[in-house]
Amino acid sequence: MLRGFWGLKIAPGKTYSQTVDASFRVSGAALGATLADEGRTSVVLTIDEKSFVLCSLTPGGTEQHLLDLSLTEGEEITFETQGNNEVHLTGNFIDDAPDSSDDEDDGEGGLDLSKATPEEIEELIGMGIIKPEDLLAEDDSDDEDYDSEDAALDGRIEEITEEEEAALVDGEDEDEDEEDEDDEEEAPQPVTELKIKKQAAEKKRKAAEAAAEAEAEAEAAAAAAKGKKAKKDEAKKDATPKKEAPKKDEPKTKTMELAGGVTAEVMKEGAGPGAKKGARVGMYYIGKLTNGKVFDKNTKGKPFWFRLGAGEVIKGWDVGIAGMKKGGERRLTIPAAMAYGKRGAPPDIPPNATLVFDIRLVEFK
Repeated sequence: MLRGFWGLKIAPGKTYSQTVDASFRVSGAALGATLADEGRTSVVLTIDEKSFVLCSLTPGGTEQHLLDLSLTEGEEITFETQGNNEVHLTGNFIDDAPDSSDDEDDGEGGLDLSKATPEEIEELIGMGIIKPEDLLAEDDSDDEDYDSEDAALDGRIEEITEEEEAALVDGEDEDEDEEDEDDEEEAPQPVTELKIKKQAAEKKRKAAEAAAEAEAEAEAAAAAAKGKKAKKDEAKKDATPKKEAPKKDEPKTKTMELAGGVTAEVMKEGAGPGAKKGARVGMYYIGKLTNGKVFDKNTKGKPFWFRLGAGEVIKGWDVGIAGMKKGGERRLTIPAAMAYGKRGAPPDIPPNATLVFDIRLVEFK
């Protein structure tokens, strides 16, 4: 079942990696509203370390393409493009929940009241779900199945021996005088199943209340004992002279002023030789404005690769990443002149914007 819109805008030279946390379906791909050139742009999906071309789009030719691709929860995926034009992917999230309608009762809608407490039965009557006469009908149906074994178990009927029958005949005349008095007395009514259940429920409720009360008293006693111990320990602690813990050396960061006004704050040095101009480097990064707003990031999955010093990225990156070691981490503060200048990169980056990048060098070749 489709349950919501899904979409992704893929910028040229960027990769978008994630572990699918909600299943979704990709149903279409289309070129962005603004074209960088007239060349072909292909959409590539990497899944389970294997890459596949989903479609190729050409301005003036095939500018959009229908897809039918479902990606399920837990899969590691990466989307990217090959070409210079922006591509938009669209689709829907998929509801994986099973249809509960199959689990509905196929019966005639009857209720099993055999395990219901008297309170629950009264609530059902008050809500209009059952009627009092339904209970009487249920008691009558139970009586139809009543046999001699049931009677012997509840003590209402006992088997009469021949000796007892003879004694009853001999005393029949005596009993006739008392019949009139007995007729005036109300005959004892049989205990219904509902009354038995009510008595059992009441007994169970009282037992539960007693157990809960005992448990509450035990917890209160334990809390009181714990409080006394805590006060004793606190008093003992106050009486003991406190020793100041030795101060640990806080990790120091190194700040470097680089060409073009770029500032590099070294958060972690890394290991091995430093990356030099011409090396192909793989980076994780988070790009922010000075107000803290994140405009771009790549923190997991396939790193962002480029050739250092070849002008494939903004000048601030070529300057700020040179000399970094594998595993090294830096915070680059890049003025507008070394980033996107007076024009910025709308809509995410305004004109004359100073950018802050938290970067980590994953690998270089």
